[in-house]
Amino acid sequence: MPTALIDLACPEYRLRPWDIYRRLRDDHPVYLMPDYTPDGEDVYVLSRYDDVGLALKDKARFSSQIQRDNYMNLPMLVNRDAPEHTRLRHSTNKAFNARLVRQLSGWVRGLVDELLADLYRHESVEFVDAYSTALPLRVVGGMLGVPLDRKADLRRWSQAVMNSFAVSAGLDPDTVPGFFEDVVEFSNYMEELAHERRGKPNRGDILGELVEEHENGALTRDELVTMAWSFIAAGHETTMNLLGGGIEMLLRTPELAAELRADPALTTAFIEEYLRVYSPTQWLLRRTLTEVTLHDTVIPAGALVHVVLGAANRDPRQFTDPDEIDLDRPNVNRHFAFGAGAHFCPGAALSRLLAETTFRAFYPVLDRFALDPQRPARLRTQQGSYGFAQMWLRVSPPEDR
Repeated sequence: MPTALIDLACPEYRLRPWDIYRRLRDDHPVYLMPDYTPDGEDVYVLSRYDDVGLALKDKARFSSQIQRDNYMNLPMLVNRDAPEHTRLRHSTNKAFNARLVRQLSGWVRGLVDELLADLYRHESVEFVDAYSTALPLRVVGGMLGVPLDRKADLRRWSQAVMNSFAVSAGLDPDTVPGFFEDVVEFSNYMEELAHERRGKPNRGDILGELVEEHENGALTRDELVTMAWSFIAAGHETTMNLLGGGIEMLLRTPELAAELRADPALTTAFIEEYLRVYSPTQWLLRRTLTEVTLHDTVIPAGALVHVVLGAANRDPRQFTDPDEIDLDRPNVNRHFAFGAGAHFCPGAALSRLLAETTFRAFYPVLDRFALDPQRPARLRTQQGSYGFAQMWLRVSPPEDR
């Protein structure tokens, strides 16, 4: 077995993992990284579709509570099993339900139109900051009562939350200095917002529902706070990467853009295929509750397991021509981009709404935008995420169309 096939700190693994994923799936479906974490823990890596699905769905053999006895044991939905997870998920579903998402569609379209109008005011614009970050932060931040002037803080705090997941996976915390202080600052800020709402009528937004759950005794103070910033971190990260990457692909592949412009009903398939091929969240973590044997490899009970969604979503054992965007793919919804099982992402419906609204709004005006060849798009190096950090666009006036 080769050494150091995976290194969480390596730019190659963060930016261009596809060949590594293929080697993992084909040659090392259970890949052991001995003594990998700063604490000397072994880490096991699962990359095939069926094995990743097992780790995500089998609650009897795999636990989502990664950390138990240290400062990273945060009371988050993603870090809890039943019955705690069941209770927290009930509160999540109450605060963030399908009815609420449906009611947001008109407001979201208004925000999309407003941000588009802002893009038109420039001859050159950096899209990630001006749009793909701004839209999800305005939507989720607005639902939590976070003012627009805290956008820069929200981005920093959201990155700190993602860094906390990477540290739990074995990344040396010294490579992301200050992440825990940012998480604490984020928590204190959300506590201040929640405190302002206590004893007041519920506005019907996410924060109002969470405060009501807290006042009813269904959520502790820490659970309310971590759930609130989990909404921001998860909603921002996944949707930002989907929006930026989707628009980049449409501008880079005009034949695909023409097909979608001619038949906007294909947008749903485009979103699912983009999520599968370029999963915004590339991996999750689990711990084994019992000894698990896969592919003649024994994973001991209590082991840390690196569950690679991005590799599973390109597994040819599940998807024909897995590296290609296929709008007619029959199993287009079988990807794990939003997880699976009890921990399926509660923000998936909102992310899809923002993407659907964005892409449909851009189809008629795509020819006003072009990728700037003088400033090539740059991918993020954020561990565990896949998306663009910077993408400059040239904007043409309407008369040049």
